[in-house]
Amino acid sequence: MNLYHKYQRKNNLIAILIFWNFLLIIGGCNFTSPTSLQAVSNQKNPASGCPDKPSGSLESKDVKPIQLSSQTITETGQAKADKYLGYTFAAKSGQKLSYQSNDDICVWIYAPDNQIITSKDLSQTGKYIIQVAAPKGLRNFELKMGLDVSQPLVASSSTSLQTNVSTASKTSRQDPENFVRTHYISLNNRQYSETWSHLSARFKNESVSYSEYQQWWNSVREIKIGNIKQVKQRGDMAIVDAELWYLKNDGKTYPDSKNRIYLIWSNDSNSWLFDRKSSS
Repeated sequence: MNLYHKYQRKNNLIAILIFWNFLLIIGGCNFTSPTSLQAVSNQKNPASGCPDKPSGSLESKDVKPIQLSSQTITETGQAKADKYLGYTFAAKSGQKLSYQSNDDICVWIYAPDNQIITSKDLSQTGKYIIQVAAPKGLRNFELKMGLDVSQPLVASSSTSLQTNVSTASKTSRQDPENFVRTHYISLNNRQYSETWSHLSARFKNESVSYSEYQQWWNSVREIKIGNIKQVKQRGDMAIVDAELWYLKNDGKTYPDSKNRIYLIWSNDSNSWLFDRKSSS
């Protein structure tokens, strides 16, 4: 090979190297190795969690009354992200709630004062509500619930025992607003014997008889429950304003014109009682 051919071959090699170097420069920013592609494809979206409190409201027709005891009960249902289910139960201060589900659902516990609690130790006496929803989409669920009914009370003397009982009787009264709400939820669930017991003797006389009382409420297909607020509470008396609408069986809806409710406390039943109603 003469010198000319050697020189020409050397120039060709240099040209090829320059060309590949140019390709690397213009394509380096868009280059992705097979390893990095695999790392991206293996990433998973974090599971959607439950908010601290529900974003929507719980309809009274979707609340089921249950009785909890030391024996665990199981409730099944279908939860949605935009529609809530509820279970209401009575408990006493000092009892402990237990619930468990292996399904992906959100659970909130409302105390008798309508506040969400995060502890399973129940500090109030009254009606509690367990509210259930799906974090997203639709979920079939199974929820196990129970209640520790033991309430140990230790007193160093008979005097301190009497003081503890007296204090407990004053502080364990159900919130008047929550009492009124659960009363109308019970009416929606046709629990007339329970709601009849929530009426004072004077209020019962307005219905003449239990059968007439039952007959009238059977003519109401559903009670729409709006805002409920306490106006006044003093001693054994409380006043509550409640926004209520009655959907009758004929399809017509009527607002409750007597939206002011007067309650009295009964030591015999350890409960508030409806004494009378009027326009606010």
